[in-house]
Amino acid sequence: MDMAHNPQTIPTSEFSGRGRDGGRVERVRFGAIPGVLLTAATLLSAAPAHALPVSHGRDRVVVTYVPPSDPAHGEIYRALRRQHVLERLGAVVRLVRLPRRLTLRMKGCAGEANAWYDSDSRAVTMCYELVAGIIARAPHEPSPAGVTQEQATRGPIAQILVHETGHALFHLLRVPIFGREEDAADQLAALLLLHLAPAQARDLVGGSGYFFAMLGRQEATDTSRFADVHGLSWQRFYSLVCLAYGSDPRRYADVVAKGYLPADRATTCGDEYKQVAYAFRRLIGPHLRVRPHRGERLRRAWQAREP
Repeated sequence: MDMAHNPQTIPTSEFSGRGRDGGRVERVRFGAIPGVLLTAATLLSAAPAHALPVSHGRDRVVVTYVPPSDPAHGEIYRALRRQHVLERLGAVVRLVRLPRRLTLRMKGCAGEANAWYDSDSRAVTMCYELVAGIIARAPHEPSPAGVTQEQATRGPIAQILVHETGHALFHLLRVPIFGREEDAADQLAALLLLHLAPAQARDLVGGSGYFFAMLGRQEATDTSRFADVHGLSWQRFYSLVCLAYGSDPRRYADVVAKGYLPADRATTCGDEYKQVAYAFRRLIGPHLRVRPHRGERLRRAWQAREP
């Protein structure tokens, strides 16, 4: 997680979009990408995983990787499939009793770096272009905060996928939302990632924080940015870090000690985390197939993959 930034930096990226029924939700403009700077083999890499049963015809979570038309995305496509990225997410979603089928999809988007949930087709889509942009912007060497290439790649991919799946859950389960839905999707994504194994959660949160900070350094500060359905990137950064600290102040004590999270905000983070966890228990908890105990079922699901 990197804090140093210059709010006057000329913007070259954008992380914005429209709401659930407006089609595309997470748009990132990276400008000219000088090629994939990291090997795609790092995408969401994990230790050897447990096997899931093969999906049956009535499975309400469908996973699909659409072969890219752009040859430059071939290795990304193969790496995503090899690492079972969507299957891991699908295993988590299967812990929820869905009333309708949900599709999780990776595809090429004609040059647009994007991800979204479409309520008409009930599909979460992430573009290979967005994955390529994340890879290209990951640091060659560990950042001053210690974020590695692998963490800076895996974290944003996981956060964006879970964020968009949050939109899907809100829609399919008819979850009532006060405030902006984009904020709620960010909170749900953070909560789920923080319930993974502690080391893995730390890696993904750190990588996601790096991504928000990278966007924040390049984000325009004109008043039109305040009209966006998303929070500003630095707001999303601090909200993510606050929930992490609130979930375990001892494990994340360094984010306050090193100045990544202001001390006055840190005092409320425990309550912020409890508020999000309570909302999850009340609004999504009744739809879970088996109540997780301290996140064990969630952790096992995330590590699983289909043969």
